[in-house]
Amino acid sequence: MKKTAQLEISHESVIPLHGQLLNQLRQCILSHRWKAGERIPSETELQRHLKISRSTIRQALGNAEVEGLIHRVPGRGTFVAEIQTQLNTKPPIAFVVFDFNRPMQRDMLSGAERAAREAGYRVVFCNSNSSAQQEIQIIQQLAADGVSGILLWASVEDDNPARLAQLSHTDFLPVTMMDRTFDNVNWDYVTSDNFGGGLSVANHLLELGHQSMAFLTSDVLNLCPVSERYRGYKTALHRANITPLEPWIIGEPNREIKAGYALEAYIDDDNPIVLQIANYLKENAGKVSAIFALNDNIALLTLKATNIIGLKVPDDISIVGYDDIDIASYLPKPLTTVAQDAFAIGRQAAELLIERIEGWYDGKPRTVTIPTTLRARASTTIQTLPTFD
Repeated sequence: MKKTAQLEISHESVIPLHGQLLNQLRQCILSHRWKAGERIPSETELQRHLKISRSTIRQALGNAEVEGLIHRVPGRGTFVAEIQTQLNTKPPIAFVVFDFNRPMQRDMLSGAERAAREAGYRVVFCNSNSSAQQEIQIIQQLAADGVSGILLWASVEDDNPARLAQLSHTDFLPVTMMDRTFDNVNWDYVTSDNFGGGLSVANHLLELGHQSMAFLTSDVLNLCPVSERYRGYKTALHRANITPLEPWIIGEPNREIKAGYALEAYIDDDNPIVLQIANYLKENAGKVSAIFALNDNIALLTLKATNIIGLKVPDDISIVGYDDIDIASYLPKPLTTVAQDAFAIGRQAAELLIERIEGWYDGKPRTVTIPTTLRARASTTIQTLPTFD
């Protein structure tokens, strides 16, 4: 097989193209598919096969050369470095996610790679495409391939939580869970302060005079970050002597609202979940003045629903999201939301994993919580209650 055929780039991924190419080069070299001294594809060959610019290719090759993976010979080409055997004294760390198209993943990956590189480890990336079955297969194959450990951002779908819980109680290689974990999972875990984030959202709305607010979520309340946000929200209301409403649940059980779906729904007047949210808003007109959406994707769907039924944000209803995705501050009504420090999550997760790999720690599973920040913008204001004709 030609070397170029072993390289794949996704133009839809949130990972920069040069970063994807660098990772592909790492995998080919560190797995010994490309042997020391072998010539790698030229810039022209890479450009023709991958459909990316020369400057992108040069950036990736430059980084690979700095890392000692390749070396260039003027007039002859670029070759796999002879020091390859030295680079492989530490097997790589795997970074496994269920959705490459989430901005949070990009920053977690960056933080994890920084910590891994400082400790002398390479990082290889894998995407399960939200398939629980594929995720388990990837994890088992990585173990068989001899990686040092795994950083895992896991899928919630199907019976994946139970499978991971069972695997975590076996003699498996070190794994650190990122952002989310599940009941009975016996691995280290790094996450945002979701309780504090939910608390800050409810307190923000209370300070604006909102006495009746709804927690809007996809049907994943059993997922730890979600239940913690909801717990923080309820705690703030109880402290204010307000009885929380039952959560407004949308979509199918154990199915998350993904970024691509939310963006498509934002321009679709007939999206079923948008219409479901619109019905919630109509049924509670004059009763609810603010919405705390589980994440910014759901907040986008809520903004669309308000447009359909003629509510003005924030004059008629205030909306708060969670995650602070890239477009949150660029919407017609910039979104009040909670920012997570995904870089710190990735970095801390890698550090915990390396402590396990190196044998510095072999105790009970640890949980590390990273602070969140409320970003108040134009989608929230002082309480008003809408009415419909």
